[in-house]
Amino acid sequence: MGKASRNKRERRRKDTRSWDPALAARDAFRDRTATTRLLEDNPYAAAYFAAATERVFQEAMWQHIRLGLAPAQAWHETAAWMMGEAGYPRPWPHDTQFIADYAVFEREQQLALLRDGEICVISPAAHAAVIAAALTLDASDLLTLDRDTDIPLQAALVVMPEPVVLNTRNASVGDLSVLGWRHSTIYGSAGEEYAAVGINAMLRPDGPNRTPAWEEFLAEARADGYPAPPWFPAGTNGMRADASTRSASSHAEALAHIRTRHMLHSDIGDLLRADGDIAVPDTAQWNGEPIADPHNDFPERYLFAFWRLAAQGITTTTTPGPGPAHQPPPGSTAPREDSTGIRLVDLRRTTERPPGTDTTSSPRHYTHRWPVKMHKVNQWYPSLGRHKIRWRGPYIQGPADAPLRMRETAYHLT
Repeated sequence: MGKASRNKRERRRKDTRSWDPALAARDAFRDRTATTRLLEDNPYAAAYFAAATERVFQEAMWQHIRLGLAPAQAWHETAAWMMGEAGYPRPWPHDTQFIADYAVFEREQQLALLRDGEICVISPAAHAAVIAAALTLDASDLLTLDRDTDIPLQAALVVMPEPVVLNTRNASVGDLSVLGWRHSTIYGSAGEEYAAVGINAMLRPDGPNRTPAWEEFLAEARADGYPAPPWFPAGTNGMRADASTRSASSHAEALAHIRTRHMLHSDIGDLLRADGDIAVPDTAQWNGEPIADPHNDFPERYLFAFWRLAAQGITTTTTPGPGPAHQPPPGSTAPREDSTGIRLVDLRRTTERPPGTDTTSSPRHYTHRWPVKMHKVNQWYPSLGRHKIRWRGPYIQGPADAPLRMRETAYHLT
């Protein structure tokens, strides 16, 4: 990475460290309003959605053909993988108008989410914790999700304090700044239906990854009177949310479906994979660097971690008060901005291990304290009859009066 790139990243992270919750809530309110207005009846956005949809569809169909399917069957499987997963019900006719109709459907879904969803503005500390937790998840973990018990809101948007840069398939680079979800249904190729959540990813037009073609598109749209919205939709995925791990047969079927989906996002040399879970990078830390996302599922992992950390009480949620950031300028006749529907999500300020967890007797005698990194456990809940992912840490291990020792590798001894 060059010096200019490092300096740019450091400036961006410095601005993030001075994050102000009231200003972030105000900006999120304004951006949501502007995005809703600028996406409606926007021919440039509509053309962009249609072109992107057709490009991805043709690419996925070609992958199905290379797997040995006939063209007609490849079309049907691609429609199920792309449209059915995003909540678009059958029938899926074999014509190009179908792809255009789906692009319109996807944009309408995005607008409905912008109008109806609550806004969760996440702090930098909570954002880093969610990413660290997301990087510990694998495919099997995501299948424990139960839409009715694990997700606190039916529709919402998570606004990040800074863009997350992703290294996606074929080493291409993308970024995202907002993630939204709403209850949905996944429609399979054989007629099956699953409870799910539809996930919408959005980016900022002035984000860190701007290609010449993207800049040209923005300039042309702006010159013609159709500026890009602050949150530009970047795609829709469906995430299965019926707790399929409760049944061995449904769990195996769901894992097979995920393996197929991952193969479509991988190079040809990785199409045939061994049985078993599909792992993610073995790390639980994040320092602002690009995140490997070979299967294009980081949005699902991020939101899963967001929901679980909130359920565990690791994050706190408050509503912004009518502070100065929400008041109109002196002498202005504009109404005060309403903060209704906006939640501020922050990390619970806990630096020591929770009380009562370090009281058991042990033959070991420690001479120092050390930080324990975040790690996950798959905890059994007898009342629910299933496992749920929980995260432990970060916390400080060792005697309270011992010196604190910082090191690159920390071990949790039990």
